[in-house]
Formats: sequence, structure tokens, C-alpha cells
Amino acid sequence: MRKEILNKTYIKWVEDAISRYGVIDDVGFILNGKLSDMDVENACSLKYFIEELFKYCGKVNNKYSYTCYLKYNNNFYLFSFDGKRCVCKKVDDAKDDYIDYRAFRNSYKRSTDEIFNDMRSTVIGSLKKTDLEKINYELSKISDPTLVTGVGGSKAVSDFASKVLNEKNKVITRNSEVRDLQYMDLSGYKNVLSCSYSGKNYGVQMSFDNDLDKYLFTGKDNNYEGITNLKYEMNPEDSFISLGSTLVPCSVLLNYYLDGDKSFVNDIHDYYFDFDPECDALEIFSGYDTSTISNYLESTITEAGIGIPVVHDKYAYCHGRSTLCKDRNNIAIYFNKGTDLDKLMLSELPKYYKDVVRINVESGLKGEYKALIESMYLTKYLSKKTNKDLMGVDYSPLVKKLYYFKSSL
Repeated sequence: MRKEILNKTYIKWVEDAISRYGVIDDVGFILNGKLSDMDVENACSLKYFIEELFKYCGKVNNKYSYTCYLKYNNNFYLFSFDGKRCVCKKVDDAKDDYIDYRAFRNSYKRSTDEIFNDMRSTVIGSLKKTDLEKINYELSKISDPTLVTGVGGSKAVSDFASKVLNEKNKVITRNSEVRDLQYMDLSGYKNVLSCSYSGKNYGVQMSFDNDLDKYLFTGKDNNYEGITNLKYEMNPEDSFISLGSTLVPCSVLLNYYLDGDKSFVNDIHDYYFDFDPECDALEIFSGYDTSTISNYLESTITEAGIGIPVVHDKYAYCHGRSTLCKDRNNIAIYFNKGTDLDKLMLSELPKYYKDVVRINVESGLKGEYKALIESMYLTKYLSKKTNKDLMGVDYSPLVKKLYYFKSSL
């Protein structure tokens, strides 16, 4: 039942079923031989949904009742139980003590700790359920220069995908922002691979607004024509920042890169940090070899409102960027690979930064994957210390105005 509440699938079915049948009666639906199996199954689940709704109503209104008004999509629904039947119908108005669906659903959201505790099983489960042979086969056919795109949390996925294709398939790749494709000369490229958990945002449409051969790497079924759909399986987290939609596709890609060797799942475990994160800015020291991690950190720290991230290329930092920390209380996050430059940096940076958080990165894509997991635990630590919930971000109202933008870029 929790899954249905978190995924919105149940309340969406309720809304649709009422529009078709006028009222939902679990006993009547079960006895009606003309309804679809899905409608009957969901009608049988109505009692569980109502039980949880009544429990929540009791907590909010300090009284337990067998009727409850729920507001969803600016419509009001009356849920009731008479001892035998569970009934739901749409009403024109509601009492003042109605329940807002979003608040009800949020009360069932999994905590950050739960998401992290389940991370390993989430990846293992996804690898078992996903048609890896099909994905591996389709990826192996990519043999020409390829653009890879991804927005927000999917930017880390697209970055990792571009490296996997470059190293495994020996093709030229470029990880690009969606908007860049509107202004680039695409004549040198043959393919575009769009990375998106839903596969339905405007960025995907823009990525495919060209004559290139198109691939979609996604966690959902989609009906685009002329698109090769590479679908991985995972349970949605219903979160503003979804860790699974970053780690699961990267895991599928690493499985392809390693020819089916899944030993990397052993790297999914707890990582611990201990420092005071209060600072003016978080300066991240990275490069091509760690760009997947820095993309994840920059996106997550920004979107969760944890702090102000600044990403430095390590060598570019040698040419004046060190001025930023001179009169500020900044923290450095350093991806260490043990090079001579790394040794020099790590000996000097502690003199100028409040703290230097070191993440050691082993060579190769498997090493970057392991460091990505450690960086996820770093964001968990930062979120708890700064009281910024990764799963329930208090985002700006501007998000709603911009997220669904669909016009010229």
C-alpha cells in the first residue's frame, strides 16, 4: 500500500475511475463482472487506502471518523466506510477539515536513511529485473560519434554514459546540455543518447529535435516513434532528488562496460564524514576523470539548497582560481587520485580552507562509480548537518513556473 501512496498511482486511478463510473464501491466493483482486472484489483485495495487515510485524518483532526474529505488536483473526494463497503465519490465542496492529498502522501514518504539503507538492494533488484542483454546489445551497436544529454540529476548519468561509450565502443562522445544542441553544428555526429528517468520532459523532446539517430536511456516506457528505447527497471523514490535514478542507470552502464561483472555492488555501503559544513562556499576539485561525481555533487548541493558549490578543474585552479578562498570561509572537496598535483594541492589547501574533505578515487570507471557512492553519502551528511532533507526539499516556488517550460530555448 505504501508504494501506491508514494507513486501517486492509486489516487490517479481513483480520479480516473470516478470519471468513468461516477462512484467507487469496492463490493460493487468486485461483483461486477464487466470491469477490467485492474479496476477490480484497485477496488479491492480501497479498504487499505481508506484505513491509512482515516488514520491520518485522526492524527490531524484529533478524532477518528469513518468519513474523510480529500483534496486532490483541486477536486474534493469523499471516502467513507459503513462497516461493509468502502465508497469513494467526487463532491462539489468539502468541510473545513478536509485533508490535502500532498500532505497525506508526504506523511508516508521514505526517509533519507531508509533510501540509503536500501540503496544496495535497489541496485541489485534493478539489475535482476532489467533486460540487460537488450540494453547491452543496443549500446554495442553505437559505433559513430554520439552526443549524450541529461538534465539535473540525469546530468551525472549522461556524463557517465558518454565515458562508457567512449571507452567501451571507442567512439567520439560529448556530454552536452540540452540547450546546447539548439546552437551546435551537429553535422559531425551520428547519434544522440538522451538520459532521463521519466523520458517525458521537454529536454528529451529537444534532444530529439534533429536528424540524428536517437536513443533514450530511461526508467519508463515511452511511445516515441523512431527511438531506440533502453529501459532499466527500478522502483521510483518519489523524491525531489532521487538517488536511485542516478545510481541505477550508472550501474546498468557499468555492467555493460565490465561485460556483466557485477562485483561493483560490493562498493555500495556506508561512508562516514566528520566535519563542520558551515561555510561560505563548497569548492569542488575535479576534472574529466571525476566529472560524473562533480556533476552529481553540484546538482544535488544546489537543488537541495545545501550550499553554494563551485567546481574547479584542478589544473585551471593553478591559474588564479585560488583567489576565491582568500577572504572567505570555504570548504574544499577534493577528489584525490594520488598524482603529483594532488599531493601538492593536498599539502597546501589546508592552509587556506576551513576544511579539506578528501575522497580518494581509484582508477577507471569502476573507481569513479565507487567514489560516486561515497559522494552520495557526503550529500547525506551535508543534508543532515544543514537540516536540508534530500527527500523532501523545500524548493523555490519558481520551480513550478520553470520546470514545465516548453518553448524556444
